[in-house]
Amino acid sequence: MERYCDIIPHATGWVYVIDGVQSASCYHTYDLAMDAAKAHIARSMGAKDKIFRRQALNGEMLPVSVIARAGAGAIPRSPLSQ
Repeated sequence: MERYCDIIPHATGWVYVIDGVQSASCYHTYDLAMDAAKAHIARSMGAKDKIFRRQALNGEMLPVSVIARAGAGAIPRSPLSQ
């Protein structure tokens, strides 16, 4: 079963939604929301079965592949930009 972690815009920034539950905090940038989501998943459930997605301007949820950078977390990439 696929489980999702969505990064979506919010009135005051960005939030993440994991399995339908929205983060308690709002983040100023997309990158901060992604980092918080990854940290939450690592602490509580393991990321191996999660699919990260972001909301496009038209409302569609697009998959995001997370590519690790040396010493600096990860870069979210849309499959459309590769």
